[in-house]
Amino acid sequence: MTSTRSAIETTELEEKPVKRSVVVATAAVYAAMYAALVLLFSPISYGVIQFRVANVLVGLIPLIGWPAVLGQTLGVFIANQPAFGDQLGPIDLVNIVPSFMFSWLLWRLRKKSVALGLTLYSLALGVSVSFALNFVGFLSQGGKISLYAGFAYVTAGIFLATTVFGYLLYRSVRGLGVLQRRFPD
Repeated sequence: MTSTRSAIETTELEEKPVKRSVVVATAAVYAAMYAALVLLFSPISYGVIQFRVANVLVGLIPLIGWPAVLGQTLGVFIANQPAFGDQLGPIDLVNIVPSFMFSWLLWRLRKKSVALGLTLYSLALGVSVSFALNFVGFLSQGGKISLYAGFAYVTAGIFLATTVFGYLLYRSVRGLGVLQRRFPD
């Protein structure tokens, strides 16, 4: 009986590191894809009128789960580094917090409404990025753009990339069923 118990305990212990390694590897790949897309499309990824192609990946969070939440957060952290072209400087790193919170909320809402989760993510990031842009003076340069107009511009770009195209990606990948085998609900 001792040998049977040892075999069961060994199997249980071996499964946890594998699962953790999958989470870490998936989060790292997601973060790398996000950061690479932001940098590849950097002229349209930053500023008042922005369309982050990388935000389309947010549509994968309901399918991948926790690893994608971590990957999104890490990807935003990497992409918002001033050294990589973010014009806002260190203040844009504040956007990591709503990105994490609303990625997590999207993941939690996956069984109720993915579209709602994507919309809430878009609105939260629209508010956060708008305030960061206003803080550094991007919205008030010469008084040309008000905070409200800036919010509308920023949120429209985030909404289009995240909610519209992210939802299309979600529906397409979910329809194919490829991630459900690897990341069951």
